[in-house]
Amino acid sequence: MSEIPIFARRVKAVREKRRMSQQELASKADTSYQTIWRIERGKHAEPGIYVARKIARALDVSLDYLVDLYEESHDSEINPADMDPVCA
Repeated sequence: MSEIPIFARRVKAVREKRRMSQQELASKADTSYQTIWRIERGKHAEPGIYVARKIARALDVSLDYLVDLYEESHDSEINPADMDPVCA
């Protein structure tokens, strides 16, 4: 079994921290439940930038954080307390 991508792990961690269901996130991000479900399980490893941006906005975090653009975390576990909020 392949490792779950950082994007998927962070989406799930932030969603759970925000106490949102997958359906709530899908609605808020204007995407399908299946898309969120597949992303979180690593079955949709590289969603398009448009979908990824909508998910980041729906979760109120930066896209940079979700994709680990600056490779801030090399840990296998994500600490939701360290999440970067979206800059205004």
